[in-house]
Amino acid sequence: MKILYFTSTGNCLYVAKKIGGELLSIPQLSKNKIFEINDDIVGIICPVYMWDIPRLVQEYLKRVKINANYIFVLMTYGSVQVGAIGLIKKLLENNNIQIHYSNIIKMVDNYLPIFEIARQLKIKNDDDINLKINSIVADINNKKNYILKPLFVQYIFSRIYSSFNLTDKFMNNAVKLFYVNNYCYKCNICHKVCPMGNITGTDKPEYSNKCEFCLSCIHNCPKNAIHLKNERSDKRFRNKKINLVEIINSNNQI
Repeated sequence: MKILYFTSTGNCLYVAKKIGGELLSIPQLSKNKIFEINDDIVGIICPVYMWDIPRLVQEYLKRVKINANYIFVLMTYGSVQVGAIGLIKKLLENNNIQIHYSNIIKMVDNYLPIFEIARQLKIKNDDDINLKINSIVADINNKKNYILKPLFVQYIFSRIYSSFNLTDKFMNNAVKLFYVNNYCYKCNICHKVCPMGNITGTDKPEYSNKCEFCLSCIHNCPKNAIHLKNERSDKRFRNKKINLVEIINSNNQI
């Protein structure tokens, strides 16, 4: 079994590790121009971003060729998944890839402009999350055929949002929301955890205009030196079962 995943703070990587198999980072697959995946079982795991699919994941899935007897898709989300699970199914079908199973997993929401991490950690129960993951693992091991269908209104909302490229318009201006304080000590970890290779600079981090707004740079900064102008709090999050080296190995574009 091979699992293609995208992660910024470890949630999707945690799910992938719980399922098992050979774990392949989509940013690294894209970087190394690996667009053919062959195995008996192939899975795709990514988060919901802005009621949509992360752009880097979209671009990879438009090109990849998957040869497998059983294909599944999982998406993690924090508050509202809307219809993104339907969008990813449609995207794959347009690339002649038929999936056999799809599902969603509600996890800690680390989208700082809206949510406070401390509150999220209180209301999201690890036991409930693991119960959901374990149920999905059993489904996959049994090669269960199941396609989660979002509510029609949710799906249409996501399709409209995606078709008008609202995600692109937001992301292209996201650089204006970041600032770096004097706690930065030039460790360059933010450069290494960015899946887009969007951060440069030999002094403080400098952001280009191809940000995915995954917030990996913010959540993984060891000195809490990177902030958003509109963040709800300065508490940060990384899945406690995933370490920084794993995030770097997944995302490093240097």
